[in-house]
Amino acid sequence: MASAVQRIAFLTAADTPAGDNHERMARAFAARGWQAQRLAYESLGMTPDGVTAMRPGGARVPLAAFDLIWPVGLGARDTFLDRMQLLRGVDQARFVNAVDALVYLHGKLALLEFQPETHVSADVEALLGIAAQGGRWVAKPIAGSFGRDVAQLPPDSASRRAILERLTGAGAGRPCILQRHEPAARTREKRVLIAGREIIGAYGKAGGNLFAGAVARRARLTAQERSLIERVIARLNAAGARFAGVDLAYPHIFEANVANPGGLSTLAALTGSDPAPAAARALEAWREAQLG
Repeated sequence: MASAVQRIAFLTAADTPAGDNHERMARAFAARGWQAQRLAYESLGMTPDGVTAMRPGGARVPLAAFDLIWPVGLGARDTFLDRMQLLRGVDQARFVNAVDALVYLHGKLALLEFQPETHVSADVEALLGIAAQGGRWVAKPIAGSFGRDVAQLPPDSASRRAILERLTGAGAGRPCILQRHEPAARTREKRVLIAGREIIGAYGKAGGNLFAGAVARRARLTAQERSLIERVIARLNAAGARFAGVDLAYPHIFEANVANPGGLSTLAALTGSDPAPAAARALEAWREAQLG
């Protein structure tokens, strides 16, 4: 580790809940000698000297003063692209999850080659026609979080239509995903947390997303699952994502959540051991390897 004090900034929205990843990881980095600060997403701005943000209390600081910058969550939808354009003006090598990763990887199409048969359309009739070919199907938004609006299509056509119209905005031209149902996802799905180049931990999710009522359980990765996740890590790292929650039901990967994966508190509760220090070490090792 370098002799000078290193600094990490956590960019969060005002409504980010207490106890979230930014607080756990700030403590873990502080224990390793880093200075950790929380900066407000909503305060991002730019001067001729570069991009700045404000910390609680009102002091404005340049993002270039930090060795690592970690955007936590996506912030308000209506200002997302504006903020990403501002952050794109900062050295992307400083980001735990770079801007391009937040824009292109936080969604359910980023790792499409690992997923079950998938269709995307805003045309309700076309989607209904696909579902009518037989089998079980799941409909979901492209870039949703927390399991919102994910629904298994019921047998009757009226209910199917209602679900698809809601997801597509009833003619608003909003595309949604129609994906062949993978039965293993209900009982064998696992959330795997990765940091830098390492697997930090995994837990089972019986019933889908924890925010939608699923139950977490302790789980280990099989050799095949670990090999698959290592391939995904290489792919994510190359695309600028160094902290993510990856959902898998072997041999499928359903998504990589790079914005708000949670999981640290769940792993801590299941194992009795805080995974944040291991994640901080892994991210520090990634940073040092990057610096050469």
